[in-house]
Amino acid sequence: MCGVFGIVGHPQSKRFLPTVLASLQHRGHDAAGVAGFVTENTSCLETTKDIGKVETVINQESLGKFAGSTFIAHTRYSTRNKSSSVREIHPHWAQSMRGKLAIVSNGDLNNVDALIKHITESDVKVYTRNDAEMMAALINIQIRKSGKKVFQAIQETMRQIKGGYAALMMMEDDGRIFAFRDPWGIRPLHLGEFSINGKRCVAFASETCAFDIIQRFNNARYPDHDVSFTHREIQPGEIVAADADSNIESSLFCSPALDKIGCVFESIYFSRPDSKQRDETFQVLRERMGMELFRESPVDADMVTSVPKGGIPSAVGFAKASSIPYSIAILEEPITGGLRSFITNPQERKSLAIMKYNILNDVVEGKRLIVVDDSIVRGTTSKLLVKLLFDAGAKEIHMRIPCPPYNNACHYGIETRDPQTLISHNRTVDEICDVLGATSLAYLSIPGLYKAIRQSNALFCDECLSNNTPFVPELDCNCIC
Repeated sequence: MCGVFGIVGHPQSKRFLPTVLASLQHRGHDAAGVAGFVTENTSCLETTKDIGKVETVINQESLGKFAGSTFIAHTRYSTRNKSSSVREIHPHWAQSMRGKLAIVSNGDLNNVDALIKHITESDVKVYTRNDAEMMAALINIQIRKSGKKVFQAIQETMRQIKGGYAALMMMEDDGRIFAFRDPWGIRPLHLGEFSINGKRCVAFASETCAFDIIQRFNNARYPDHDVSFTHREIQPGEIVAADADSNIESSLFCSPALDKIGCVFESIYFSRPDSKQRDETFQVLRERMGMELFRESPVDADMVTSVPKGGIPSAVGFAKASSIPYSIAILEEPITGGLRSFITNPQERKSLAIMKYNILNDVVEGKRLIVVDDSIVRGTTSKLLVKLLFDAGAKEIHMRIPCPPYNNACHYGIETRDPQTLISHNRTVDEICDVLGATSLAYLSIPGLYKAIRQSNALFCDECLSNNTPFVPELDCNCIC
């Protein structure tokens, strides 16, 4: 679940780019990278990228070599490929007869072995198994060998790749940014259009929180100007190109359902609470999940508390619905920098969980607690917190989770490919409760989840919860298998 961002046409884009990219840091903190032009024209495309968080990799010094105002950028969360490999960092390159092209992407392709075989047989060399490099190579082949125009090259590539993805691409000798999203809409991608006294620019992002920062920048930078913006989702299967004059071209590759929303885990965990889904913030959606959770699994207790930061909205909703007071009892240690233990590697996960949280002993002592977290995936953090809360004097600990049991592997951009690592896999709720050491445990049901977010489950990929594949079989015939 990496973060992708692109901007074209804004004269001050270099100034706010580090801040905007940092707003997507929660989607991946293994590495960060940017591609842009180092000449006033579009003849020379380069990157700056490294292992580490945005604040140490992308800053005004590292962006100093770029002369233009068009960029694509990435925050990396590694799934099947090594987090410590410099070669895996986005943007990824390919060389075509039209010069270099660079791609950043979010998601996972499922037919990488077949793609590598096809690419190798086309006399093109790839250096990693990274999805973005696969896409770059395939588009390169279509342009260089088949003479396809860019839209056609992307369309042909989308016929060959299978999985969940949202990608941004830029090329030498072409001032446009190209955006494309998988036909099933599994990974999110949004388009924002900004206007300053009628002068427009275009941005692309995994989440709408990135657009809010640009709009705040515009309001502060141009206080006496007419400043506005609009945004929409890139549709499943849509290919979009935008240039510095805000000319937007769109083509629909192939989609069985344009109303697809994407991965349901975006609603539960991934996206920031101030980002939006169908014009509602995730804060509002998650509060309703907490309310629905109380209706399904009420419990008598003295206090509702939350696991920061993900559990806060649903805990607020649970407290509102139950009329049980909400209070902060678990603090997140600032030195951890907001790192999410879910997206760390197994070696770091336990140590981060130990360092990340501090318990307010005098708040919990003698209390019957309802503890709300956004989800339980592997159980490392939940088990530790239950112990810490009991050690601090809690009388009872009732875990309430607004996400149904995460039972199954994800193959489209989350590092949960081995179901044996999932605490819910092949365990009953009572067995999970025993493992955690809690007084009681209850999850929101799948029907309750969709009731809370007020959408049909048919619009989402929820294979990790339901074990129902999102793929439409008739599209598979165009893939390399």
